[in-house]
Amino acid sequence: MKVNFSKNNTSFQKNALFNCIVKRKGTNEKANATLYLYKKQNPNDMEEIANSNLPIQIKSNFLNLYYANNSRFYALKTDNSGEFVSFAQVSKHFIQDEGKYKGTISTIEEFNTNKEFIDPELPLLSQITKDAINSEDNFIITSFRTDEAPYFKSASFSKTKYDNWALPEKRYTNLIDRAEKRNQIEYLC
Repeated sequence: MKVNFSKNNTSFQKNALFNCIVKRKGTNEKANATLYLYKKQNPNDMEEIANSNLPIQIKSNFLNLYYANNSRFYALKTDNSGEFVSFAQVSKHFIQDEGKYKGTISTIEEFNTNKEFIDPELPLLSQITKDAINSEDNFIITSFRTDEAPYFKSASFSKTKYDNWALPEKRYTNLIDRAEKRNQIEYLC
């Protein structure tokens, strides 16, 4: 019996999802960037996150093998310098009865941006929104307060009565279109 390994598409490393352009504040200098989906099972990804300058909460969530195993971890990084532009941890939930926020939702558990870039959150939020469309999620919400990420308002998120951010399904396409145009997103998969 002969096994052909060349057709095995299983990958345990971070996946590049798209390429885009980001701009630095002050100079408007353009930089090429790539959005990656990191995998907790990959030792290289674990080492990269452990040695990064990301906040300790994001690092510990990613490096803890017993926590956040169903979360997705995204990072937008510049191609030349490898700087993190933005980073997010996203999970899926089903809420049976919580007023208008019921059904399947994506929850942004952690979100971090590099203040040296103009609108560093927009490309990453567009991917989270694309994933929400593919999962038929009714809303995207944050698990953190609005004052921790005031820039979400400029990405069409609304403040809820719980003092967090929410993006209803009807605004998904607008956010994605704006990011694709502003950041010249080119999808890889």
